[in-house]
Amino acid sequence: MDRRITIESKHLFRFVLVVLLFLVFSLRYGEMDPPLLLVFLLVVFSLMLRWRFSIGTAWMLIDAFLLALCSLSLPAAMILLSLYLFYFASHRNLLFCIPFAVYLAVALQGLELLIPLFSLLLGALVGVWELERMQLRKEADDYRLRSHHLEAETEHLLLDYADAQHLSRLQEREQIAQTLHDSLGHELTAAHLCVKALDMLLEKEDIGKAKVSREQIEQRLSSALTQLKLAVRQLEPDQKQVERSIARLFEEFVYPVQYTIRGDVALVPPALQQVLHSAIKEALTNVAKHAKPTKVNASLDCNNTLLQLVMENDGVMEQKTIGTGNGLRYLRRRVERLGGSMSIQKGLQFKLLITIPVRGEMGL
Repeated sequence: MDRRITIESKHLFRFVLVVLLFLVFSLRYGEMDPPLLLVFLLVVFSLMLRWRFSIGTAWMLIDAFLLALCSLSLPAAMILLSLYLFYFASHRNLLFCIPFAVYLAVALQGLELLIPLFSLLLGALVGVWELERMQLRKEADDYRLRSHHLEAETEHLLLDYADAQHLSRLQEREQIAQTLHDSLGHELTAAHLCVKALDMLLEKEDIGKAKVSREQIEQRLSSALTQLKLAVRQLEPDQKQVERSIARLFEEFVYPVQYTIRGDVALVPPALQQVLHSAIKEALTNVAKHAKPTKVNASLDCNNTLLQLVMENDGVMEQKTIGTGNGLRYLRRRVERLGGSMSIQKGLQFKLLITIPVRGEMGL
Protein backbone atom coordinates (compact mmCIF):
# COMPACT_ATOMS: atom_id res chain seq x y z
CA MET A 1 0.00 0.00 0.00
CA ASP A 2 1.34 3.43 -0.98
CA ARG A 3 1.81 5.59 2.11
CA ARG A 4 2.49 9.25 1.52
CA ILE A 5 4.16 11.35 4.19
CA THR A 6 2.43 14.70 4.58
CA ILE A 7 4.02 17.63 6.38
CA GLU A 8 1.68 19.98 8.19
CA SER A 9 2.45 23.68 7.85
CA LYS A 10 2.51 24.16 11.62
CA HIS A 11 5.19 21.48 11.96
CA LEU A 12 7.33 23.15 9.30
CA PHE A 13 6.83 26.52 10.96
CA ARG A 14 7.91 25.20 14.35
CA PHE A 15 10.92 23.38 12.91
CA VAL A 16 12.22 26.50 11.13
CA LEU A 17 11.55 28.62 14.21
CA VAL A 18 13.52 26.23 16.41
CA VAL A 19 16.41 26.35 13.93
CA LEU A 20 16.36 30.15 14.01
CA LEU A 21 16.27 30.12 17.82
CA PHE A 22 19.29 27.84 17.90
CA LEU A 23 21.09 30.02 15.36
CA VAL A 24 20.44 33.22 17.32
CA PHE A 25 21.40 31.57 20.60
CA SER A 26 24.67 30.29 19.08
CA LEU A 27 25.44 33.74 17.70
CA ARG A 28 24.94 35.45 21.08
CA TYR A 29 26.21 32.61 23.29
CA GLY A 30 29.51 34.40 24.02
CA GLU A 31 27.67 37.55 25.07
CA MET A 32 24.99 35.78 27.10
CA ASP A 33 24.70 37.66 30.40
CA PRO A 34 21.74 37.45 32.81
CA PRO A 35 19.73 40.34 31.23
CA LEU A 36 20.18 38.94 27.71
CA LEU A 37 19.34 35.41 28.90
CA LEU A 38 16.18 36.73 30.54
CA VAL A 39 15.10 38.51 27.34
CA PHE A 40 15.87 35.38 25.31
CA LEU A 41 13.73 33.23 27.64
CA LEU A 42 10.87 35.74 27.47
CA VAL A 43 10.96 35.61 23.66
CA VAL A 44 10.94 31.81 23.75
CA PHE A 45 7.99 31.90 26.16
CA SER A 46 6.15 34.32 23.86
CA LEU A 47 6.64 31.99 20.89
CA MET A 48 5.70 28.88 22.86
CA LEU A 49 2.54 30.62 24.02
CA ARG A 50 1.50 31.04 20.38
CA TRP A 51 2.12 27.34 19.78
CA ARG A 52 -0.25 26.32 22.56
CA PHE A 53 -3.00 28.92 22.11
CA SER A 54 -4.52 30.59 19.08
CA ILE A 55 -3.60 34.23 19.60
CA GLY A 56 -4.02 36.92 16.97
CA THR A 57 -0.94 38.08 15.05
CA ALA A 58 -1.56 41.65 16.15
CA TRP A 59 -0.72 40.71 19.74
CA MET A 60 2.68 39.52 18.52
CA LEU A 61 3.26 43.06 17.30
CA ILE A 62 3.16 44.26 20.91
CA ASP A 63 5.85 41.73 21.91
CA ALA A 64 8.04 42.79 19.00
CA PHE A 65 7.61 46.47 19.87
CA LEU A 66 8.59 45.83 23.52
CA LEU A 67 11.64 43.87 22.35
CA ALA A 68 12.64 46.74 20.09
CA LEU A 69 12.44 49.16 23.04
CA CYS A 70 14.47 46.75 25.17
CA SER A 71 17.15 46.54 22.48
CA LEU A 72 17.80 50.28 22.82
CA SER A 73 19.38 49.59 26.20
CA LEU A 74 20.46 46.02 25.38
CA PRO A 75 21.75 46.03 21.75
CA ALA A 76 22.68 42.34 21.86
CA ALA A 77 18.95 41.47 22.08
CA MET A 78 18.27 43.26 18.79
CA ILE A 79 18.98 40.12 16.76
CA LEU A 80 15.99 38.41 18.41
CA LEU A 81 13.71 40.60 16.29
CA SER A 82 14.61 38.27 13.40
CA LEU A 83 12.33 35.68 14.99
CA TYR A 84 9.42 38.11 14.81
CA LEU A 85 10.23 38.90 11.20
CA PHE A 86 9.94 35.20 10.45
CA TYR A 87 6.69 34.99 12.41
CA PHE A 88 5.05 37.94 10.63
CA ALA A 89 6.23 36.85 7.18
CA SER A 90 5.05 33.25 7.67
CA HIS A 91 1.62 34.58 8.65
CA ARG A 92 1.61 36.82 5.54
CA ASN A 93 1.61 40.06 7.55
CA LEU A 94 4.40 41.75 5.59
CA LEU A 95 3.21 45.18 6.67
CA PHE A 96 4.21 44.36 10.26
CA CYS A 97 7.69 43.40 9.04
CA ILE A 98 8.53 46.76 7.49
CA PRO A 99 9.34 48.87 10.62
CA PHE A 100 11.38 46.13 12.28
CA ALA A 101 13.21 45.24 9.06
CA VAL A 102 14.18 48.91 8.60
CA TYR A 103 15.28 49.15 12.25
CA LEU A 104 17.50 46.06 11.95
CA ALA A 105 18.92 47.20 8.61
CA VAL A 106 20.03 50.46 10.21
CA ALA A 107 21.26 49.05 13.54
CA LEU A 108 22.99 45.82 12.49
CA GLN A 109 26.23 45.60 10.57
CA GLY A 110 28.20 42.99 8.68
CA LEU A 111 27.16 39.37 8.56
CA GLU A 112 24.57 39.88 11.27
CA LEU A 113 22.34 41.47 8.62
CA LEU A 114 22.03 38.06 7.00
CA ILE A 115 20.09 36.68 9.99
CA PRO A 116 16.99 38.94 9.66
CA LEU A 117 17.18 38.71 5.86
CA PHE A 118 17.31 34.92 6.06
CA SER A 119 14.44 34.90 8.59
CA LEU A 120 12.32 37.16 6.40
CA LEU A 121 12.94 35.00 3.33
CA LEU A 122 12.15 31.75 5.14
CA GLY A 123 8.98 33.24 6.62
CA ALA A 124 7.80 34.39 3.19
CA LEU A 125 8.44 30.93 1.72
CA VAL A 126 6.55 29.22 4.55
CA GLY A 127 3.69 31.70 4.16
CA VAL A 128 3.41 31.13 0.41
CA TRP A 129 3.62 27.36 0.90
CA GLU A 130 0.84 27.48 3.49
CA LEU A 131 -1.31 29.66 1.22
CA GLU A 132 -0.95 27.22 -1.68
CA ARG A 133 -1.65 24.32 0.66
CA MET A 134 -4.84 26.00 1.86
CA GLN A 135 -5.97 26.56 -1.72
CA LEU A 136 -5.26 22.94 -2.64
CA ARG A 137 -7.12 21.76 0.45
CA LYS A 138 -10.07 23.98 -0.46
CA GLU A 139 -10.09 22.62 -4.01
CA ALA A 140 -9.91 19.07 -2.65
CA ASP A 141 -12.81 19.76 -0.28
CA ASP A 142 -14.84 21.28 -3.11
CA TYR A 143 -14.07 18.25 -5.28
CA ARG A 144 -15.13 15.86 -2.51
CA LEU A 145 -18.31 17.86 -1.98
CA ARG A 146 -19.15 17.77 -5.68
CA SER A 147 -18.36 14.05 -5.77
CA HIS A 148 -20.66 13.49 -2.78
CA HIS A 149 -23.46 15.43 -4.45
CA LEU A 150 -22.87 13.51 -7.68
CA GLU A 151 -22.97 10.18 -5.83
CA ALA A 152 -26.20 11.18 -4.11
CA GLU A 153 -27.72 12.30 -7.40
CA THR A 154 -26.67 9.03 -9.01
CA GLU A 155 -28.32 7.04 -6.23
CA HIS A 156 -31.51 9.05 -6.72
CA LEU A 157 -31.42 8.39 -10.45
CA LEU A 158 -30.95 4.67 -9.86
CA LEU A 159 -33.86 4.64 -7.44
CA ASP A 160 -35.99 6.54 -9.94
CA TYR A 161 -34.98 4.02 -12.56
CA ALA A 162 -36.04 1.14 -10.30
CA ASP A 163 -39.37 2.88 -9.61
CA ALA A 164 -39.87 3.41 -13.33
CA GLN A 165 -39.26 -0.28 -13.98
CA HIS A 166 -41.75 -1.24 -11.28
CA LEU A 167 -44.32 1.16 -12.74
CA SER A 168 -43.64 -0.23 -16.21
CA ARG A 169 -44.35 -3.77 -14.99
CA LEU A 170 -47.60 -2.60 -13.36
CA GLN A 171 -48.64 -0.91 -16.59
CA GLU A 172 -47.83 -4.07 -18.53
CA ARG A 173 -50.01 -6.12 -16.17
CA GLU A 174 -52.83 -3.60 -16.52
CA GLN A 175 -52.49 -3.72 -20.30
CA ILE A 176 -52.65 -7.54 -20.27
CA ALA A 177 -55.72 -7.49 -18.04
CA GLN A 178 -57.43 -4.94 -20.31
CA THR A 179 -56.55 -6.91 -23.43
CA LEU A 180 -57.89 -10.17 -22.00
CA HIS A 181 -61.04 -8.46 -20.78
CA ASP A 182 -61.73 -6.81 -24.13
CA SER A 183 -60.98 -9.90 -26.21
CA LEU A 184 -62.27 -12.74 -24.02
CA GLY A 185 -64.78 -11.16 -21.66
CA HIS A 186 -67.61 -10.85 -24.17
CA GLU A 187 -67.19 -14.33 -25.69
CA LEU A 188 -66.84 -16.11 -22.33
CA THR A 189 -69.85 -14.29 -20.91
CA ALA A 190 -71.94 -15.26 -23.92
CA ALA A 191 -70.76 -18.89 -23.67
CA HIS A 192 -71.65 -18.92 -19.97
CA LEU A 193 -75.20 -17.71 -20.75
CA CYS A 194 -75.52 -20.36 -23.46
CA VAL A 195 -74.55 -23.07 -20.98
CA LYS A 196 -77.29 -21.90 -18.60
CA ALA A 197 -79.78 -21.89 -21.48
CA LEU A 198 -78.67 -25.40 -22.46
CA ASP A 199 -79.37 -26.65 -18.92
CA MET A 200 -82.87 -25.20 -19.04
CA LEU A 201 -83.57 -26.73 -22.46
CA LEU A 202 -82.35 -30.13 -21.30
CA GLU A 203 -84.65 -29.93 -18.29
CA LYS A 204 -87.56 -29.19 -20.67
CA GLU A 205 -86.31 -32.01 -22.97
CA ASP A 206 -86.30 -29.62 -25.93
CA ILE A 207 -83.61 -31.48 -27.85
CA GLY A 208 -83.77 -29.37 -31.01
CA LYS A 209 -83.14 -26.06 -29.28
CA ALA A 210 -80.56 -27.73 -27.02
CA LYS A 211 -78.53 -28.75 -30.06
CA VAL A 212 -78.68 -25.17 -31.37
CA SER A 213 -77.53 -23.88 -27.99
CA ARG A 214 -74.67 -26.36 -27.90
CA GLU A 215 -73.53 -25.20 -31.34
CA GLN A 216 -73.59 -21.60 -30.11
CA ILE A 217 -71.49 -22.61 -27.11
CA GLU A 218 -68.94 -24.27 -29.39
CA GLN A 219 -68.83 -21.18 -31.60
CA ARG A 220 -68.36 -18.87 -28.60
CA LEU A 221 -65.58 -21.03 -27.13
CA SER A 222 -63.88 -21.32 -30.54
CA SER A 223 -64.07 -17.55 -30.94
CA ALA A 224 -62.70 -17.05 -27.40
CA LEU A 225 -59.78 -19.38 -28.17
CA THR A 226 -59.03 -17.44 -31.35
CA GLN A 227 -59.14 -14.14 -29.43
CA LEU A 228 -56.83 -15.59 -26.78
CA LYS A 229 -54.25 -16.63 -29.39
CA LEU A 230 -54.47 -13.19 -30.99
CA ALA A 231 -54.01 -11.45 -27.63
CA VAL A 232 -50.98 -13.61 -26.78
CA ARG A 233 -49.49 -12.85 -30.19
CA GLN A 234 -49.95 -9.11 -29.60
CA LEU A 235 -48.32 -9.28 -26.16
CA GLU A 236 -45.29 -11.19 -27.36
CA PRO A 237 -42.34 -8.91 -28.22
CA ASP A 238 -41.30 -8.65 -31.85
CA GLN A 239 -37.85 -10.24 -32.04
CA LYS A 240 -37.04 -8.66 -35.38
CA GLN A 241 -37.99 -5.20 -34.13
CA VAL A 242 -35.74 -5.54 -31.06
CA GLU A 243 -32.86 -6.79 -33.17
CA ARG A 244 -33.37 -4.00 -35.71
CA SER A 245 -33.15 -1.34 -32.98
CA ILE A 246 -29.87 -2.85 -31.75
CA ALA A 247 -28.51 -3.24 -35.26
CA ARG A 248 -29.36 0.39 -35.98
CA LEU A 249 -27.07 1.51 -33.15
CA PHE A 250 -24.13 -0.31 -34.73
CA GLU A 251 -24.91 0.65 -38.32
CA GLU A 252 -25.31 4.37 -37.58
CA PHE A 253 -22.01 4.58 -35.69
CA VAL A 254 -19.30 6.82 -37.16
CA TYR A 255 -16.92 3.86 -37.53
CA PRO A 256 -17.84 0.54 -39.17
CA VAL A 257 -18.84 -2.12 -36.66
CA GLN A 258 -18.71 -5.86 -37.24
CA TYR A 259 -21.47 -7.26 -35.05
CA THR A 260 -23.14 -10.59 -34.42
CA ILE A 261 -26.37 -11.27 -32.52
CA ARG A 262 -26.97 -14.81 -31.31
CA GLY A 263 -30.10 -15.93 -29.55
CA ASP A 264 -33.58 -14.48 -29.18
CA VAL A 265 -33.18 -10.89 -27.94
CA ALA A 266 -36.96 -10.63 -27.56
CA LEU A 267 -36.78 -13.10 -24.66
CA VAL A 268 -34.78 -10.57 -22.65
CA PRO A 269 -36.99 -8.69 -20.14
CA PRO A 270 -37.75 -5.04 -21.01
CA ALA A 271 -35.60 -3.72 -18.15
CA LEU A 272 -32.58 -5.63 -19.47
CA GLN A 273 -33.30 -4.42 -22.97
CA GLN A 274 -33.04 -0.82 -21.72
CA VAL A 275 -29.74 -1.55 -19.98
CA LEU A 276 -28.50 -3.32 -23.13
CA HIS A 277 -29.27 -0.28 -25.28
CA SER A 278 -27.57 2.01 -22.74
CA ALA A 279 -24.52 -0.27 -22.62
CA ILE A 280 -24.14 -0.30 -26.41
CA LYS A 281 -24.59 3.48 -26.66
CA GLU A 282 -22.08 4.15 -23.86
CA ALA A 283 -19.54 1.72 -25.32
CA LEU A 284 -19.80 3.33 -28.77
CA THR A 285 -19.54 6.81 -27.24
CA ASN A 286 -16.43 5.68 -25.37
CA VAL A 287 -14.88 4.46 -28.63
CA ALA A 288 -15.66 7.75 -30.38
CA LYS A 289 -14.08 9.79 -27.57
CA HIS A 290 -10.92 7.81 -26.89
CA ALA A 291 -10.02 5.96 -30.06
CA LYS A 292 -9.58 6.14 -33.81
CA PRO A 293 -10.26 2.50 -34.57
CA THR A 294 -9.70 0.56 -37.74
CA LYS A 295 -12.03 -2.13 -36.47
CA VAL A 296 -14.82 -2.37 -33.92
CA ASN A 297 -16.17 -5.81 -33.08
CA ALA A 298 -19.34 -6.48 -31.11
CA SER A 299 -21.08 -9.69 -30.17
CA LEU A 300 -24.34 -10.18 -28.31
CA ASP A 301 -25.36 -13.58 -26.90
CA CYS A 302 -28.82 -14.11 -25.40
CA ASN A 303 -30.49 -17.15 -23.93
CA ASN A 304 -32.99 -17.98 -21.22
CA THR A 305 -30.50 -17.53 -18.39
CA LEU A 306 -27.71 -15.16 -19.52
CA LEU A 307 -27.13 -11.99 -21.51
CA GLN A 308 -23.54 -11.25 -22.61
CA LEU A 309 -22.25 -8.25 -24.56
CA VAL A 310 -18.63 -8.06 -25.76
CA MET A 311 -17.24 -5.01 -27.56
CA GLU A 312 -13.64 -4.59 -28.66
CA ASN A 313 -11.77 -1.93 -30.64
CA ASP A 314 -8.23 -0.88 -31.49
CA GLY A 315 -6.75 2.58 -32.08
CA VAL A 316 -6.82 3.60 -28.42
CA MET A 317 -5.50 7.16 -27.96
CA GLU A 318 -5.78 7.84 -24.21
CA GLN A 319 -4.90 4.69 -22.33
CA LYS A 320 -4.76 6.45 -18.95
CA THR A 321 -8.22 7.95 -18.99
CA ILE A 322 -10.22 5.54 -21.10
CA GLY A 323 -12.69 3.45 -19.17
CA THR A 324 -12.77 5.76 -16.13
CA GLY A 325 -15.52 8.18 -17.23
CA ASN A 326 -18.79 8.80 -15.47
CA GLY A 327 -20.82 7.06 -18.17
CA LEU A 328 -19.07 3.71 -17.79
CA ARG A 329 -19.05 4.06 -14.00
CA TYR A 330 -22.82 4.59 -13.88
CA LEU A 331 -23.32 1.77 -16.38
CA ARG A 332 -21.35 -0.55 -14.08
CA ARG A 333 -23.67 0.34 -11.19
CA ARG A 334 -26.76 -0.39 -13.24
CA VAL A 335 -25.33 -3.72 -14.34
CA GLU A 336 -24.38 -4.68 -10.78
CA ARG A 337 -27.83 -3.74 -9.49
CA LEU A 338 -29.19 -6.33 -11.92
CA GLY A 339 -26.85 -8.96 -10.46
CA GLY A 340 -24.43 -8.78 -13.39
CA SER A 341 -20.80 -7.84 -13.84
CA MET A 342 -18.83 -5.53 -16.10
CA SER A 343 -15.11 -5.79 -16.84
CA ILE A 344 -12.79 -3.57 -18.85
CA GLN A 345 -9.46 -4.52 -20.41
CA LYS A 346 -7.20 -1.68 -21.51
CA GLY A 347 -4.08 -1.71 -23.61
CA LEU A 348 -3.47 -1.44 -27.32
CA GLN A 349 -7.06 -2.62 -27.59
CA PHE A 350 -10.04 -1.75 -25.46
CA LYS A 351 -12.44 -4.54 -24.51
CA LEU A 352 -15.75 -4.23 -22.67
CA LEU A 353 -17.46 -7.34 -21.30
CA ILE A 354 -20.92 -7.20 -19.72
CA THR A 355 -22.64 -10.28 -18.32
CA ILE A 356 -26.13 -10.15 -16.78
CA PRO A 357 -28.24 -13.08 -15.58
CA VAL A 358 -31.67 -12.82 -17.16
CA ARG A 359 -33.42 -13.99 -14.00
CA GLY A 360 -31.47 -11.41 -11.94
CA GLU A 361 -33.62 -8.67 -13.43
CA MET A 362 -36.46 -9.70 -11.17
CA GLY A 363 -34.50 -8.50 -8.16
CA LEU A 364 -34.36 -4.94 -9.39
